[in-house]
Amino acid sequence: MQIAPLSDVVVIRRASPREISEGGIYLPPSDDFREDIGTVLFAGKGKFSSKGVFIPMQVKSGDKVLFSTNGHQVTTVNGEELIVLREPSIIGVIHD
Repeated sequence: MQIAPLSDVVVIRRASPREISEGGIYLPPSDDFREDIGTVLFAGKGKFSSKGVFIPMQVKSGDKVLFSTNGHQVTTVNGEELIVLREPSIIGVIHD
C-alpha cells in the first residue's frame, strides 16, 4: 500500500532500535539510537500560505530527518509502524 499525503503532511519510518546480526540475532539498541530520527517515506506537495502563495515541501522521500516527538500520529500500515506529522514538526534533515 502506498500513501499519498496531502498538503504538508509527511510519513516517516522511525529508525530501527534493533539491528539484526548476520546470523539473524537481534542486537540491543546501540548507545546512539534516538527515537526522534527516521526516514521520509512519503511527502505531500506543499501548501498555500494565507496570501495564496504556494510553499513547496523542503523534505522529500528518502531524507533522513530529526523530528519532534510531540504532535505526531502513529499508525500501522502492512504491519509496519509509521509516523505521520506535518512538515513544521521536522527539525532538520540529517546529512551523513
